[in-house]
Amino acid sequence: METVVKVALFFGAIAFGAVVGWTTYFILRRAKPTAISDLSTIIGTLGGATVIGLFDAKGPLFAGYSLGLAVGFFGYYRTFIKVVGTPAIRESIIKKQNEEGSVLG
Repeated sequence: METVVKVALFFGAIAFGAVVGWTTYFILRRAKPTAISDLSTIIGTLGGATVIGLFDAKGPLFAGYSLGLAVGFFGYYRTFIKVVGTPAIRESIIKKQNEEGSVLG
């Protein structure tokens, strides 16, 4: 029974990380350049402290969270590429560059 609980906690940590990663990429993709620095400060401060408080930094749950975070973050990008397509992304970057003068802000 103890093994089942450990496995459930591990997959729960992966799922939690995936949700955080997906949401982070979703927000960063839509944020204006000035809001990105504010957002990264909030995520870094609150998210880092919360995750370390929930999961032992050297334990398997933190490893599961980190794995889920990567899966969610890059999974969003992969899904976006499949749904929208690379030409549409390239077109939106060029349009933004023409409007604002720079893609990076």
